[in-house]
Amino acid sequence: MADQRILYFFSTVQARRPVVIRQLLINKRTVSNLFWGLEYQLLDWLAVAPNLNKVYFEQQIDQLQHSESLKVVENGVILTPSGFQQWQKYQAIHYWRQAPLLVQQYQVRAWEKMLALLIQVFSEMTYHNPHYYVNITDPQLQYWLKRWLRHFSRQQLQQEFVQTLTTFLIQKPQLIADVFLNMFSGHQVAGQTLLQLQQQTGWTVGELNCLLSDFSLQLAEKLLTQGPAWQELIKLFRLPSRLTASSVRSYQLFLKRQTVAEIARQRKLKVSTIQEHLLEAAIFENDFPYQHILSTEIQRQLLVSFPQSDLVNWNYQVVNQLGIPFFQFRLFQIQQLKQKKGGNLLVNKK
Repeated sequence: MADQRILYFFSTVQARRPVVIRQLLINKRTVSNLFWGLEYQLLDWLAVAPNLNKVYFEQQIDQLQHSESLKVVENGVILTPSGFQQWQKYQAIHYWRQAPLLVQQYQVRAWEKMLALLIQVFSEMTYHNPHYYVNITDPQLQYWLKRWLRHFSRQQLQQEFVQTLTTFLIQKPQLIADVFLNMFSGHQVAGQTLLQLQQQTGWTVGELNCLLSDFSLQLAEKLLTQGPAWQELIKLFRLPSRLTASSVRSYQLFLKRQTVAEIARQRKLKVSTIQEHLLEAAIFENDFPYQHILSTEIQRQLLVSFPQSDLVNWNYQVVNQLGIPFFQFRLFQIQQLKQKKGGNLLVNKK
C-alpha cells in the first residue's frame, strides 16, 4: 500500500505540484517554493520531513495515482474523492502531527535528547538514586542540564515537570500517551525501541518518530509557561526566527529604511540575493512594510492590469510591459495572497 500520509498535502479543489510539496517538506527554501507553499497553505509543514527521499516520494505519488487516490490535471495533481476517503480512514487509526509549525521553531533532535535526559534524571531523583547510567551521552546537553539544575530548586523543577507532563498527557488519547511515554527510560525502566513499538502498534517507524517529535515540541511549549527557570532552559533550543540568518540580517537593515542597493553594498551581496531575502521576509513576517518598495501607483497599476482574483496565475509578461520589475511583481502577489483571507484585494496607503 502506498504511503497514505502524502494524501494530506493535496487538495480536492486546488491543483498542486508534487515536486513543490516535497521541497517544502525537506526545507528547500527557494523563494519559488515558499511562494507556492503560501498559496497551498502548507508553510507550517516546512522542514517536517528533511530526509524524505526523492525516489521514494515519486514512487508513492505514482502508486497513489494508480490507485486513483490522486489525479493529474492541467496545473498539477488533485486529491480525488476516493483519496479523501482513504485519508480520513488513515487519520482515524494512525497518529498525525498536530503542531507542525513547531518544527521550524526548535532544534528538534537536540530538544528530544534533552527531554529524554530530563525524564531519566527526574525519575531517578524520585527514588533518590544518584548512581545510574545516563542514556544520553551528549556532553554539551549534560553540561547544560547540570548547570541549569545547580541554579534552581531541583525539587521544584521536578514537581513542575511531572505536573506539566501529566496534565499534557491526560488530554491525549491513552494509547498515544502510553506509546510516547514508553519511548523513554526511567528508574529501572528501559525505554522501548521504535521497532518494539512498531510491532505493538502496527505503526511505521516514520509515524512513531512523528509522534516523538510532535509531543516533545508540544511539551516544550507547555513547559515554557512554567516560569523563568524553564524559559532559561528551553531558550537554548528555540530558533530565533523562521527566516534564515542571512535573511534576518537583510531584513533588519531594510527596517532601518536602507534600500535594496544599499543593503547589497553593505553586505557585499548581489542585489538579487537581497531581493530574495526580502521576499522570504514578506512571506513569513505579518507586518512587512510593503509600502517601502511598492508605491500606491505601482499597486494600482497591477490591480488595473489584473482585475481578476486569481493571484497566482498572473502573467508577468504583461507586467514587464509596464516596466515593473519581477521583484515588485512577486512582492505584490505575496501581499495580496496574504490579504486574500480578508476579502477584497487591498492597496497599501502611504
